[in-house]
Amino acid sequence: MDRSFTVAELARHVGGTVEGNGEHRIQGVAGLETAESHHVSFLANRRYAKMLPESTAGAVLVSHNERDAKNAPTLIFCKDPYTAFAQVLQLFHPTRRPEPGIDPRAYVAPSAQTEGATIEAFAWVGPEASVGSGSWVQAGVRIGAQAIVGEDCVLMANSVVCDGCRLGDRVWLNPGAVVGGEGFGFAPSAAGHTKIPQVGTAVVEDDVEVGSNSCIDRAAMANTVVRRGAKLDNLVQVGHAAEIGEHALMVAYSGVAGSSHLGPFVTMAAKSAILGHLQIGQGVQVGVGSAVHDNQQDGARITGNPAIPHRTWLRAATAFKDLPDIAKQVRRLEAKVTKLESGLGDHPIIQSPDDEEL
Repeated sequence: MDRSFTVAELARHVGGTVEGNGEHRIQGVAGLETAESHHVSFLANRRYAKMLPESTAGAVLVSHNERDAKNAPTLIFCKDPYTAFAQVLQLFHPTRRPEPGIDPRAYVAPSAQTEGATIEAFAWVGPEASVGSGSWVQAGVRIGAQAIVGEDCVLMANSVVCDGCRLGDRVWLNPGAVVGGEGFGFAPSAAGHTKIPQVGTAVVEDDVEVGSNSCIDRAAMANTVVRRGAKLDNLVQVGHAAEIGEHALMVAYSGVAGSSHLGPFVTMAAKSAILGHLQIGQGVQVGVGSAVHDNQQDGARITGNPAIPHRTWLRAATAFKDLPDIAKQVRRLEAKVTKLESGLGDHPIIQSPDDEEL
């Protein structure tokens, strides 16, 4: 269904104000470079501000800092243009969910509760499981025995919620995501590795999104927990008994080892890792490809392997490329010192007490 809104309607939707033609009708969303007169666009990064006067967009979402923009199209001033862009995109492209019901080709155990949910073909819902009203269980999904899925969740194709695990409301599992797989627990001995039964569970709270082929392992005895609002990218690993804080972000290939706890609003960049049994404070930012070996205080920004303060890492990274030249200079200085010492014969250079400290 085609949708259109006036600029003024979009502004009200995002809590913004209009400078320009509020009655102009918008039919879609596009980037600054490609937007035409029937599109709304956005400017969230100052790097692209030079493109604003040249844009042919019907309206542009901007921050209040752009009030001095000249030769600009109609503007919608808002607190956060990027968030407003997401809200407008949702307005033009709402998620369309099918009518509730159970496809006859699905299996739903007689003791399971699925009233108000949509269960597609070839999905499997185990004994005493519960799927909340408004939830959409797509083809190939497996929901284990006694598992709980809250209301208005989306479980995309071939995602899995293992026995006894729990999802809150509005959780989104992308294809292949697994909640409650076996934690990686083995007792090593000379005879081999003895499996430690993973008898705990995994809990995913409200408004969490889990990317494709990401895994949240069940705990050995207690719970693995992903707190409300956290967002996990594709191919993310959460180890057994770990806790991911509220609104944390884990980018692709990042992982948290067993029993580590992340505070609220932690950000883990791509391919970063947190070792086991660590406490990571609120708002910590972990750089790309970094490995965190130690506890981190609130607000820390760390990079590297082992991870160190980001500014220190930047200085070290800048110096790293100069190391070959520095090594050559050291070898030349050593040769000069050797030559000087050989010229002194039996009269070596007198060393001061401070030299030893150097």
